[in-house]
Amino acid sequence: MSKQFYLLFPILFIFADLSVVVGSYAAISYFMDDATSWQNKYLETLLVSLFGWLLVSILLFKDYKIGRPIGYDRAIWKSLRSVALFLALLSFYFILNDLNALSKYFLLNYGGLLLVLTPLERLSVHLLVNKYRKWGGNYRNSIIIGYDQLGFSLYNAINRNKDYGIRCDGFYGNTNQVNVDYPHLGNFDNFLTANIDHLDFIYVSDNVSKEHLNKIIEIADRDFKKIKLLPDFKTDFLKFYSLRLIDNINIVDVNNFPLDSLANRFLKRSFDLLFSISVLLFIMSWLYPIIALIIMLESKGPIIFKQMRNGKSNHPFLCFKFRTMYLNDHADEKWASKNDDRITPFGAFLRRTSLDELPQLFNVIRSEMTIVGPRPLPIRLNNQYKSKIKNYSQRHSFKPGITGLAQALGHRGEIRELRQIRNRVTLDKFYLNHWTLLLDVKIIAITFVELAKGQESAY
Repeated sequence: MSKQFYLLFPILFIFADLSVVVGSYAAISYFMDDATSWQNKYLETLLVSLFGWLLVSILLFKDYKIGRPIGYDRAIWKSLRSVALFLALLSFYFILNDLNALSKYFLLNYGGLLLVLTPLERLSVHLLVNKYRKWGGNYRNSIIIGYDQLGFSLYNAINRNKDYGIRCDGFYGNTNQVNVDYPHLGNFDNFLTANIDHLDFIYVSDNVSKEHLNKIIEIADRDFKKIKLLPDFKTDFLKFYSLRLIDNINIVDVNNFPLDSLANRFLKRSFDLLFSISVLLFIMSWLYPIIALIIMLESKGPIIFKQMRNGKSNHPFLCFKFRTMYLNDHADEKWASKNDDRITPFGAFLRRTSLDELPQLFNVIRSEMTIVGPRPLPIRLNNQYKSKIKNYSQRHSFKPGITGLAQALGHRGEIRELRQIRNRVTLDKFYLNHWTLLLDVKIIAITFVELAKGQESAY
């Protein structure tokens, strides 16, 4: 139920916001119904208002993200900020559409009503969420590593503020004296072998040694858990982080990525669907039958080759490709090599042009893959590298892609040395840390250019 609420809440929040926007608009417009010129623009202006509010409050400011330690004053300030920018954009629209005769009266009343109702609505939402968390809903499980005063202070703050919706199992850390008020789960070595599947957060005291901290981050990346640091403000990190407060206790989110944001995921998913559907309608609709017919005539076997690969959070899925090889028993465990006798003549052409990857558009539609992301490997090969390369699992923090930064820069095809996969992992991590929609567009453009030029490793 906790996870369902996490997914459902943004939708309910947006619905409540839009209800205030539409209700306020309807109420003010009702008292201006004698203006014929205004009535002609009523529906158009309403749609512009809805789009403007979604742009400002949801996409730009991400107001739906209610952090667990956020205060009511912060909620009011965020709502006033959104209303102010929204009214500024609406004023610009009125000027462009020559609605000056009525705009100043409408905006004055409409803005005044929004400035009153929006903060009240946001406060009501916060109160309901906090009550729900106090009753035990929408909670997150956590532990604290470091049996010291920093951890004790956070533990007390969590227990004092049930409306944060955080449950702490206890502490891992080396100590000679256990305090009964702070449950001790074991030393650091016990944590290394502990089951952390149920955890959402791992809080780490700044007093934990750098060696232990690096190991904790490695484990958290492997199991897709979020690290939050309790700093003494003497910490030096190379990773991206964000700072927040819990009851005046400093918390640093260590391994956050741009695609952890719901708005960014929505933006990327929308682009994926638009791109995939366009290619399927305008290219695959006529190209698929041609490729399928040639594959059928050239060799026995299915048109589509299906192979289990690791997706987001290491969950396996069936990855689709046009079959480019004669039927063989080594497809899951052996890289295709140059002059590989398993590859059919037409299959060599498909692989060289990457047309064999086109069926993965259906994986994108099914939300198993994305257009741009770390390339998925066969499960057996993936497991080999996971045990040999540090932080390898971080590349599975998001859905795998049809193309990726590594592939666009020429890192594709057979892997003969471990350094080759290390280079790909480094580029995958860079992509996840620096994701923007513009970066996706650039990678797609580079991919097309490189395919047109021909890549030496494409076989």
